[in-house]
Amino acid sequence: MMHNRSEPDLYSWRHDLTAGTVTLTLTAQSAAPCVEASDAMVLTISEQATANAGVDATICEGSTYTMIATATNAASITWSSNGTGTFADATIEDAVYTPSAADILNGTVTLTMTVTSASPCINAVDQMVLSINPQATVSAGADATICETGTYTLNAATATNATSLLWTSTGTGTFDDATILNAEYTPSVADITAGTVTLTLTAQSAAPCVEASDAMVLTISEQSTANAGVDATICEGSTYTMIATATNAASITWSSNGTGTFADATIEDAVYTPSAADILNGSVTLTMTVTSASPCINAVDQMVLSINPQATVSAGADATICETGTYTLNAATATNATSLLWTSTGTGTFDDATILNAEYTPSVADITAGTVTLTLTAQSAAPCVEASDAMTLTISEQATANAGTDATICEGSTYTMIATATNAASITWSSNGTGTFADATIEDAVYTPSAADILNGSVTLTMTVTSASPCINAIDQMVLSINPQATVSAGADATICETGTYTLSGATQSNATSLAWTTSGDGSFSSTTVLNPIYTPGANDLTAGSVTLTLTAQSAAPCVEASDAMTLTINEQATANAGVDATICEGSTYTMIATATNAASITWSSNGTGTFADATIEDAVYTPSAADILNGTVTLTMTVTSASPCINAIDQMVLSINPQATVNAGTDATICETGTYTLSGATSTNASSILWTTSGNRHL
Repeated sequence: MMHNRSEPDLYSWRHDLTAGTVTLTLTAQSAAPCVEASDAMVLTISEQATANAGVDATICEGSTYTMIATATNAASITWSSNGTGTFADATIEDAVYTPSAADILNGTVTLTMTVTSASPCINAVDQMVLSINPQATVSAGADATICETGTYTLNAATATNATSLLWTSTGTGTFDDATILNAEYTPSVADITAGTVTLTLTAQSAAPCVEASDAMVLTISEQSTANAGVDATICEGSTYTMIATATNAASITWSSNGTGTFADATIEDAVYTPSAADILNGSVTLTMTVTSASPCINAVDQMVLSINPQATVSAGADATICETGTYTLNAATATNATSLLWTSTGTGTFDDATILNAEYTPSVADITAGTVTLTLTAQSAAPCVEASDAMTLTISEQATANAGTDATICEGSTYTMIATATNAASITWSSNGTGTFADATIEDAVYTPSAADILNGSVTLTMTVTSASPCINAIDQMVLSINPQATVSAGADATICETGTYTLSGATQSNATSLAWTTSGDGSFSSTTVLNPIYTPGANDLTAGSVTLTLTAQSAAPCVEASDAMTLTINEQATANAGVDATICEGSTYTMIATATNAASITWSSNGTGTFADATIEDAVYTPSAADILNGTVTLTMTVTSASPCINAIDQMVLSINPQATVNAGTDATICETGTYTLSGATSTNASSILWTTSGNRHL
């Protein structure tokens, strides 16, 4: 090619890259007739090296990283780090990097790829950042033991590098917060029954590190109970066999604040023999100590054993009086008597048969007989027996009347008089009430109280014995007490939840001298002696599902006791666990991972508009609606119905629904090799990241 200008020509070598060299020839035309001149040169075209160290990446501590890098036209490759880790071979594209302890501590390291070009091209350099996430570690702590009455705080648990924590249990107890390190665990009734439960701590690591978990075994010891029995009374000279109960006992030990002895102080029904000092004191406190399995505390209960003294009496020496006279029993003596009663083998009367030095008036029969035996009977404090002694009184005849000792009957009964009369011309019974005698002229008259007598509660019955002239009439009285019959109603049968107590507000009574509630189970009353106590079911009651509560009323003697019972049904409380939160992709369904206990029924519901295949089972399958997918999450609620009156149990979980990414690279296009192409027609939806790749060797 000839040039008419003296300036040098510029050569474009773009099309000669593939060949690597090109020959350039200069030809000069001479003035005629000279011939033309030419010369040539070879132009070598070195290719420029390129370096791509790859995208930034993250590994877990303890791992190596294999570079995902590319290099073109490389005379050589060299990898380097701003950290202190090492490359297995720093001269290859896919070099393997092992982070150092310092790299791991820093959390990141920058890795640089240097690609050497053939001269005179410059070197190509590229970098990537390698993040190194720490691996989570956990320790649930050493195995431990607690008492069934307590909770356990997991203070010994430790965790490092955890992004989140979760405690789980093989039992059915509860954590105050299952997502904190030192959670507090409360065992359930089932845990206590099983005796042990395994508690597992799981820690999530930052990706790509895996989760870490550790477990400890919590042993649950049963708490012992002690019931020394109700207070009791014995008579001096007797022993007492304890009426006691103990549960979950490692051992039993009886002790006394007195100086008596136990035949065997290690059994429930130990036999206690009071000492002389105990008898003198009148009572002793007996203590039952029941040792629990560690770490439960010992159970202690006491009862008071009262020791009553035996009564003694002396009626005095024999004596003689005139038939018109009386006799005062001044020589009589008594010790330890709770009450005294003089009786006669005759039909005479005492001025007060219940005092020690009573005055005795002989009856006509006594006088006719000529002698009468007077007996002093002393009642001991129960359970001691009565004591008696007698003296003989010699007398002379005078009409006498003895209406009998005071007596008590129950309403609705009649009373046959236990009376005596001697030398009687006639007998007449009268009453200060409005009742009637079947025959008021005989000793053993039968008296029927009127409604007014019953309302008053007592009536005085008078026996008038007419003496033969000139003796004066003999008169005697007795008081007939009329006690009302007690009635009770324990109330209607009822049902409660196992988590509650029951107030016996429906119970009623009338005319009771005392009340006593008893149970067929092992629960407890707030008070067994009040009409409307609160009943707290025991563990056995809960297991049985029902218990019979009986109200017994004592009537004033001689009326009989009255009792009535009601059945308390105890329903179990339902529990609901909807499972942990989860994530699915749009177009998928989700099968619930849930549990329910004591369920009368199960109902699943959603705050969205999706549907359940069967909303009445634990593992219900949920199909999100288009609205659910658009919202991105839906809250699914599990409602477990308890048997009435227990409340329903409710739990929720959140189901996240991620959208499906879509892409369009655009329509096909054509460019010149000297140009670039902007992919402006490309589109994407729902993409978390985008990466262009090529089948060629150009950079995008």
